[in-house]
Amino acid sequence: MKSIFILCMLMVLTSCGYSSKDNEVIGQVKKVQNENPILCDEWISVDISLGVMRGGVGSMSTQDLWLYVANAEQSKLLRDSATNGNLVKITFSDKRFTWCVYKRMITKIEVIK
Repeated sequence: MKSIFILCMLMVLTSCGYSSKDNEVIGQVKKVQNENPILCDEWISVDISLGVMRGGVGSMSTQDLWLYVANAEQSKLLRDSATNGNLVKITFSDKRFTWCVYKRMITKIEVIK
C-alpha cells in the first residue's frame, strides 16, 4: 500500500510544471472557437496553420497547431487576425499536464503585417 502511495505521489510531482517554455511559431489563424466540455468550464481554443500560402487561398499544411487562449484580449486579437488573414507570431508554453484544456498555452501574440 505504501509503495502505491509513493508511486502516485511521484506521478503527481512529475506532471507539475512545464515541459517547455517560450516556444515561438509563425502562422495564420484558421479558426477561433469556444470549447464547451461537459465537466469543465467554457474555454477558447485557436487553430494556427503553419503552412501559409502568400497570395493564395487556403493552407498547404497538414500540421496545424491547436492552442489554449488564456484571456479575452488574446481572443479578440486572434479573431481579428483570422478575419484579416494576417500572420501572427505566437509565443506559447507547453504544460506537462492540464485538466480540460490544451497543454499548449499562449503567452504572447504579435501580429505581423
